[in-house]
Amino acid sequence: MTLPSSPNSISFRQIQEEFGANGSRSLGGYRISDEIEGSGLTLPLDDGIPTSGTIKFSDFHGKKLNVVVDFYSGNQDEFHVNAKTKYEEGDANTIVVGRLRNRKEQGSKIRIAVNKKFGSATENSNQCALRTGSWDATAQVVVDVSANGRLLGAGGKGGDGADGISNNAENGGDGTSGLGIEKDNTVVNVYTGGIIRAGFGGGGGGGGGQETSKNDRRAGGGGGGGGAGFPIGLGGKGGDPPAGADNNGSSIGSDGDDALETSKGFGKAGGDNEDQAFGGKGGNGADDEETTAEDGTQPGSEHTAPPGLRGLKGSNGAAIRTTSGSVSFTFGVNNGTVIGSTSATGVD
Repeated sequence: MTLPSSPNSISFRQIQEEFGANGSRSLGGYRISDEIEGSGLTLPLDDGIPTSGTIKFSDFHGKKLNVVVDFYSGNQDEFHVNAKTKYEEGDANTIVVGRLRNRKEQGSKIRIAVNKKFGSATENSNQCALRTGSWDATAQVVVDVSANGRLLGAGGKGGDGADGISNNAENGGDGTSGLGIEKDNTVVNVYTGGIIRAGFGGGGGGGGGQETSKNDRRAGGGGGGGGAGFPIGLGGKGGDPPAGADNNGSSIGSDGDDALETSKGFGKAGGDNEDQAFGGKGGNGADDEETTAEDGTQPGSEHTAPPGLRGLKGSNGAAIRTTSGSVSFTFGVNNGTVIGSTSATGVD
């Protein structure tokens, strides 16, 4: 349990019970600098406890055991992970700073150490690359994103273009989110090189077109561009008027571009049926420079027959979101890159 705060006195026995017994059986034996290999972190027993020089009982006021949860090992990218679930999977996923005792959850500082790439999934903006999970009320949670750490929302898919016959264009997909915080009073440290970034929305598909002054000509809408993120947002398919309409090959809308991790995909042109019927253009996806995706366009009224409506743009996810407005977090260190909203609510 957390050691007493000033002005309460602290006994050597209380320090031993919290951090474990050191070999020297002295206060000086707790001057520990523990490198957590692969995590990018070198930690004292707790923030503010000296690792060299003078050490005194008052240095331990309010301090607690630090338990590091491993989100840095291995070479494979991971998706939509939960820190509490990993903790519960066993001791192999955690390191106790100082290595003097076994881990405990109650009253401890849980450090979620991120030093590799994590992506999100699905087109639900509440979906996060990493969730803190729910912890004991007496535990404090710290998220440490080190130089190689990446918490990245997924990009939204571009909407498919309308087919010019019976189906409206699709809306662009929503981007998803980087970090989901479920524990009140969480501290987020983003060190130099670390990144927390929202996934961006996909562009809407283009509307379909029809022209009937002489023949019933139809044209499909262009596909919307995908939104930037990890995984990337895929481009939408161009609308393809089915057999039975008075079409030629160019009546098919062009496919939208896939995005890249940090760059949007572009929406593409609709079909052109003998310069008589035209499909609408798909909208561009969004990225951190063009932060709003585009709706698809609708052909002029003389070239439109419902259903053949354009698709609307997808929304962006968030860099950091909490389960509700009553769950708070603060930045401790913020020397890295945080792109996207940090005030959104809802975590899946």
